[in-house]
Amino acid sequence: MKTFLLAVCAFSLLAKDQDLGKSLTLKEPMNVGTVVSTPEPLVGKVVQVKGKVTEVCTMAGCWMALVDPETSQMIRVKVNDGDIVFPKEAVGKLAIAEGKLVKMVLTKEQTIARMKHEADETGRKFDPSKVTSGTTIFQIAGTGARLLE
Repeated sequence: MKTFLLAVCAFSLLAKDQDLGKSLTLKEPMNVGTVVSTPEPLVGKVVQVKGKVTEVCTMAGCWMALVDPETSQMIRVKVNDGDIVFPKEAVGKLAIAEGKLVKMVLTKEQTIARMKHEADETGRKFDPSKVTSGTTIFQIAGTGARLLE
């Protein structure tokens, strides 16, 4: 009987949502696709999105990529190293993330540096000669997240 109770307790601990960082403050998350489709009006505002985690920074857990399962649109949630550590085990789970939507306009050189850094983090190959111009990136400066079980 004791073994059964321990197993039930262990399972119930594993089956709970995992909160990371600060508590979520907004009532309802938006789909990632909604934010990605029309980001400009949301820049500088706190947003909350829900999506599937497809990638996590393998070096410091300082970012995760959320994808809208319906549209396949993606947004990155980035935090300062150590503020939140997104676990690698989050890949494949649904998550809700909150933070300020940030717009970054990068020069060609900044784009190359960023893409090289990302390739190093993820182990992907990168060819800087394929970058022909700068880019604009929208991402969430994360303050809190919840991994859903």
